[in-house]
Order: sequence, then C-alpha cells, then structure tokens
Amino acid sequence: MSTEEQSAENKGIESISQFLENNRQNVMIAGIALIVVAAGIYYYSNFYQPALEVEAGDSFFMAERYYGQDSLNQALNGDGMNLGMIAIADEYSGTKAGNQAAYYAGRILLDQGKFEEALDYLGDVSMDDEIMSAQVITLKGDCNSELEQYETAADLYMNAANSRTNDLTTPYALLKAGMAYEEAGDPGEALKAYEKLSADYADSQYAQKIEVRIAKAKAAKNAK
Repeated sequence: MSTEEQSAENKGIESISQFLENNRQNVMIAGIALIVVAAGIYYYSNFYQPALEVEAGDSFFMAERYYGQDSLNQALNGDGMNLGMIAIADEYSGTKAGNQAAYYAGRILLDQGKFEEALDYLGDVSMDDEIMSAQVITLKGDCNSELEQYETAADLYMNAANSRTNDLTTPYALLKAGMAYEEAGDPGEALKAYEKLSADYADSQYAQKIEVRIAKAKAAKNAK
C-alpha cells in the first residue's frame, strides 16, 4: 500500500471514530432499538404466534363441528360459550384457523343471502390448495351474481377457471362464467366460455347440453 493510500485509510478510520464519538448516544439508542426489534420478532415468531395458533385452533374446533352438523347459526355466531366463525375470523386474523373461519363465514353468509358480508370475509381468505383457491374465487363470483353484478361475477368465474385449471372446478367455473356473461349482455364472451368448456371438458357433467348454450350465444352475438 502506498503512503497516500495509507494516509487516506487512516483519515477514513479517524472520520468514522470521530463520527461515533460525536454521535455516541444516538448510536447506542439505535443499537438498543435494533435489539428490541429483534427480540420482538423472535418472541412473536417463537412464542406468541404459535400460542395464538393453538388458541385459534381450539376455538375453531367447535365451530367446525357445528358446521358439520348443519347448525349454521351456531357455527357462524357461536353458542354463548364457544366462538363462531365470524369471531374467530375477526379475532384470529393471520392464523390458519382464522383463515379457515373466514372461508366458512363467507360460505354461510352467502347461503343466508348476506352477499356483501360474505364478500368481506371471502376477501380475507387465502388458500394454497388449487381446488379450494378456485372455489373461493367462484364463491366471490356467486356473491356478485346474486347482487346482479354480472360482469364482475363473470370475470371472477373466468379467473377461477383460468388460474387453477383442474377437471373439477374449471368446467363448473366456465359454465357459470358463460351464464353470467349472458346476464351481463355479452354473448361473445359467453360463447368463448362455452366453447372452451366444450373443447376441453366435454366429458364433464357441466358440459351437458353445452351445444345448445353455444348455439344460443352465437345467435345472440350475431343479432347484436
């Protein structure tokens, strides 16, 4: 290293040392803050969140049991001692049980005709399973369809059909999309959905009489 380089390095070290000396209190405060944040993250990840998951799971057990027994009001609102799906979804948001509770709450509210409330809960649901994920999107479409927001519903159905392709939910979503596009006055898009259903899922139960629907959509498209 040359004399000039050594001198520059020494000046750099002196500058850093001088900065630390002049800002010792601020540096100490920042260091303590970092330690507190790190400790908080560790506590949350290793103690608080696991305990919350267990607590949420215990509450969810009875609500799911009521749902399985078709006691939907108790499943949704609780029984006075045990929380229902709504309370679990609200109080344990961010947990697995809270996510599942939001899904069930959305389904029950949809069945009860409370479509906007159902959308609120379904909007908080995230599913890793491709079939369940598509089903959630389809349920959102059902809510919008019931609210007569047919174009939004149709787009959601197509989203469900295209993003999670499988032999179970995709043909169902395509059929629902075509019907919703017809209600929205868009026979051209309805035709695309029906033709995709016919071409890719001809053996599906949802493709029954699909040629009739295709013919109807073609006629409506040509009439425009």
